[in-house]
Amino acid sequence: MLRSPVVLRHLTDRERDDYFRGVQPIWGGGLSPERFVAFQRRLADSREAGQRYHLFGLFEGDRLLSAMKTYDLRGSYAGAPLRLLGIGAVYTPPALRRRGHARRMLELAIDDHRSRGYDAAILFSDIGGEYYERLGFRAIESEECTAGADELPRGGTAHPAGPGDEASLVGVFAQARTGNDELALARDGWVLSFQLRRLRELARARGMGEPEWGVHIAQPAGEAAAMVRLSREAVDVLDAGWTHESLRDPLLAALRDFLLRSGRSRLRLWPAHQLRGLFPSHPRATALAMVAPLRLEVKLPGPGAPAGLALLDHI
Repeated sequence: MLRSPVVLRHLTDRERDDYFRGVQPIWGGGLSPERFVAFQRRLADSREAGQRYHLFGLFEGDRLLSAMKTYDLRGSYAGAPLRLLGIGAVYTPPALRRRGHARRMLELAIDDHRSRGYDAAILFSDIGGEYYERLGFRAIESEECTAGADELPRGGTAHPAGPGDEASLVGVFAQARTGNDELALARDGWVLSFQLRRLRELARARGMGEPEWGVHIAQPAGEAAAMVRLSREAVDVLDAGWTHESLRDPLLAALRDFLLRSGRSRLRLWPAHQLRGLFPSHPRATALAMVAPLRLEVKLPGPGAPAGLALLDHI
């Protein structure tokens, strides 16, 4: 009996729901399967997802062999612009694992994006680096920092970020990385708007209202801003920056106030751009940043090299 050819294609609505149910035990964040599927469905259908967030699967006939999320990202390294394939939430049904399906899916996706002019692929691995190194990826700097309230300055006035502040935050974050030659994702507005939609839909799934998601300072000297989210024990600083050095401590003080109000014990951040060097850092146990060139001539950082990737980039 002839076997059906193996193909890579977009997931249908029904196949999306099957995929979401499959990944819920891994990345469900405490949501029930029903709430998690509804949350992911709304995110995938959102205006913010647009044409830059996709759900792909490897199929043999109608049978799903493996699936993943992809993102159309922009970035730069050493002054050169990059078009990047972002890869996330790679999943194979338990009964079909260890048969090479995920590897084949990734190979097909990489080949397709290479043919369409993409420069590189990027992902954040929770399973170490060895598996993805066999596919041509290299691990780059992957560190994080934590800071308690006693490590942050006091004082400073900021207002909570709200609807309409997105453009201001994007502008601050973009200016904060001017002149940096490390690998970084662009602050063109899409990553922030998509992550904000994720925060809002997650809050809705948990029966909550509009989440507190940022702080903004505007003074004659310039602006400072931070985008945050609440995790179980920490305030995650997704990105932060300032346009004048005098605004650094007021922003950190505003984050201290947010930390205390939230009842969390510490800030957590990835040391990138202006956040680098503020607090002692250590290697991350998960979300290992990895990149792979899709063209021979493209320049990328070598293994272990510094990278300007913030928590906001961990889509």
